[in-house]
Amino acid sequence: MSQRKWLALFGALAVLLVLVITSFIIQLRNTNERIEVIHGERLDSYQAIEEIMYYNIERANAIRGLLAYDDRRFLEAYYSMSQRAKELKASIASDPSTPSSLLDLLYRDGIWEQEADRVLVIYEAGNIDEATAVAETMTDQRQTILEDLRSLKKMQYNDIRKQLTATQREIDLAIQALLSLAILLTATFIILVFLLFKIRKKTDHD
Repeated sequence: MSQRKWLALFGALAVLLVLVITSFIIQLRNTNERIEVIHGERLDSYQAIEEIMYYNIERANAIRGLLAYDDRRFLEAYYSMSQRAKELKASIASDPSTPSSLLDLLYRDGIWEQEADRVLVIYEAGNIDEATAVAETMTDQRQTILEDLRSLKKMQYNDIRKQLTATQREIDLAIQALLSLAILLTATFIILVFLLFKIRKKTDHD
């Protein structure tokens, strides 16, 4: 084989090595982007569920405290929490990546809020006993919403874990395949270099 052909072969191997490395970098970048999407959208949704649960529990506690102790500080706490919850739910509802199951729970939580506001109207009218009776009828509704939120939160967590596991598996397989190919190409390159020097040495002796 002529020297030009040897150089052409080495050049082809070098290009192939560059392509392998480039492919690895692109694959790794794409996978990292997928992980960022998972962490971004899924974890945001997961965090949103936790916050909704928190505001739901705290507002219910505020209503109980208001009716039990007739302390208007609980009323202030309720309105403060409601404002934060309203802003959070508006943000979640406007996000196109929000799952329909969470949107349904937001709708049901909105119905609970309407009843909670009615309790406060009755309280402000001075009828604490009636307000307490209405609040008691909302307990099962609130508990059901919380249980559904917990179930959705668990589903979101499992979904995130499955997606991250699958993505990590893809990374591992890609790394193994690319490393194997890189090793094979490197070994081939070394053998060809050895043969080239051997041929040159023989040619020089001749």
